[in-house]
Parts: sequence; structure tokens; C-alpha cells
Amino acid sequence: MYKKINILHISPTDIRYDGRILKELNSLSKLSHFNLLAFGVEDNEGQIYEPDDDIDIKTFKLVTRKLNIFPRPIKYFINFIEAFLRMILPGIYSNPTIIHCHDTLFLPIALMIKLFCKSKLIYDAHELESDKAGQSRVLSAYTLLIEKISWKYIDLFISVSPSIINWYNETLGVKESLLILNAPQIDDKHVVTKNDYLRKRFNIPSNHKIFLYLGIICKKGRGIDYFLEAFKRDGVESHLVFIGYGDYVNEIKKLERIFLKIHYHEAVPYNKIVEISQSADVGLCLIEAISKSTYYSLPNKLFEYAFSNLHVLASNFPDMKRVVEKYNLGSCCSIDVDEIYTMIKIIEKMETLVKNKNDKLYEISWPYQEKKLIENYQKLLKYK
Repeated sequence: MYKKINILHISPTDIRYDGRILKELNSLSKLSHFNLLAFGVEDNEGQIYEPDDDIDIKTFKLVTRKLNIFPRPIKYFINFIEAFLRMILPGIYSNPTIIHCHDTLFLPIALMIKLFCKSKLIYDAHELESDKAGQSRVLSAYTLLIEKISWKYIDLFISVSPSIINWYNETLGVKESLLILNAPQIDDKHVVTKNDYLRKRFNIPSNHKIFLYLGIICKKGRGIDYFLEAFKRDGVESHLVFIGYGDYVNEIKKLERIFLKIHYHEAVPYNKIVEISQSADVGLCLIEAISKSTYYSLPNKLFEYAFSNLHVLASNFPDMKRVVEKYNLGSCCSIDVDEIYTMIKIIEKMETLVKNKNDKLYEISWPYQEKKLIENYQKLLKYK
């Protein structure tokens, strides 16, 4: 018999709803010698995904999250102080061999636990944290300061795109780094099964292509107004379907009553996304470069479209373009109404949209990311 190794994941999000963290935890739970513990912040929204029974997820309800009278940077700092006071002792008591910290806000908590327990520290940045959309200059500066102070104590840096990893290494110094994509959980038996769900739901003729938008439906940053304007033009025969939720849903519903080519579908459970997506023809992954983080991003819907065997129309940002071209996923264009309209017309004339084969996409699937994650954990433990 050997003693189990304690692994602590810590995040300022509610881990019960965080798909990326849950996938990482479920992957690590396959190793019988790991004792997994996760600290998150209670946030009652979205659907709860059931993790493996071997994972102990503890959510802390922060009283200070209700203090909306303060500006955001001050509120975040107050939230951090409360989280620090409540998590530090349980974290030290858990005596983790590895601390896996998600996002920047809780890095000081993870760092303090590391110093007390002599743990290895993994920093998993889900974005380019100091240059995110909607983040104030004060909060950006505060985020970068935390990263600079913590950087030399980090044993492994993880992020979601090659350009974000390059930015961190160039800005803060070269660090042992690992790319873990926001890839979908696809099993070995995954088979693309085309169906007519969306055609039947919205009475779309079989000779008209279906363009699909998945995700949060909001006005800023998602490019929605740009492709709406393109689809309003008389020359477009294809239909546009939105699936998701957000503060721009009412506008989509309003347009749905005016334009026969625009449709809204309520959000669906995560395990139904690929099945429903397979009834479309083209997946829209057009986002605006409103921050470095979005410019360097590789959104999860890009990979969901790929495994749904859709032709992807993506922003011509460096990382997205590289993936689209390498795996022959579709087309890229700039966020411009005329260019989007031109690409729609080109795609409408294509007889065969998708040339990729699912057996060629293993490198962008979750099983491949899981393999890399486990290998790097074992490498850290070897040095420990």
C-alpha cells in the first residue's frame, strides 16, 4: 500500500459549473493514487455537471460578493480578502503535493499554501488574464502585478492557446509551459450522425444551408451584429440559427419575427450540443478583437463545430486561423459585414463543405489534452 498524493485545485469560479476544470479533475481522477480536492466560490448559475465520485469539491459562499456599492476593483479585492481568510487554513490542512490554481485572483492563496506545504504550483490561465474584455485598467494592472510577483514560484504554466503562452513567456520570463485546449470530451466511439433536427424545427428547405451560432448571445465582442447585417441582405439564401442565452436574446427574437432566415433556439444541455449541431452546415466562430485575450483565443465552440463535422467560418486571428488551416476545418475572414457576406455567398455555392475526418482531429480532442495533463503531473511528481 502507498499513501495517496493530495492534489488541490483552487478557483474563483464555481467549479461545479466550470467545464474546463471539471474535465481536468475527471481526467486526474482516473489515477488511483491521487486524492483530489477542489476549492471554488459558490455562484448559483448554469447547470451542475456531475464530477467523478472521487473528487471532493468544496464551494465557499462569499458574503462580500453582495457588496455591489463598491467599484469592481475594490470589490474584487474585498472578495479576495474574504476568500483568503476562509480558504488558507483548509488549504494548508489538506497538505497538497500539487496546487493547481485557475485564474489570477486566487494565486496569492495558492502561493501561500505552497510556501507552507512546500507544494508544486501549477498556474492555469484560462485567458490572457491581464488583458481581458471588459476589464478596467486598474484591474488589469492589479492582475499583472499578481502574476509578476508569483511567476518565479510557479512550477508549471498552463494556458489555452499558443499565442497566450508565448505572451506570458515573453512578458514574464520563460517558464515550463503546457497547452491544454478547450477541447470537447469525445470518446473513442464518437461518430458524426447528420440529422434534420434544425430543418424540421424551423421549417428550413433542404436546399438552403444552415449557419449556426452557439454560445452566449450578447451585443459586445461576439460579432453578432456583423453577421446579422450580412444575413439581412436579400442575396443570402442560407438561414442563421442562434442557440444559447444572454442579454441580446430579445433582439434576436425581434429579428426572427421580421426576417424568415433568422431563428432562435433556447440553450440546450451540454450533452446535446454536438447532436443538435450536427443538423447544421456551418458553424460561426466570428469574434471581435476587443482585447489581446480574444485576439489570441481558441474558443471551445471552434472545436465543438469541428467534431460536429461543420464547415467553420472563423475570425482570421492567428491561433484560430492556424487550427482551421491545419485541420482543414473551413474558412476564415475579418469582422466586416461585406467580407462576411462574401464568404456566405462563397459557402452557399460549395457542394461539399467539410473535408476533415474525425479520426484526424485527435490532437484537438479532450482525450489528447488529458494525456498531456497526466504526463505533466507525473513529471512534476518525479521532480518533487
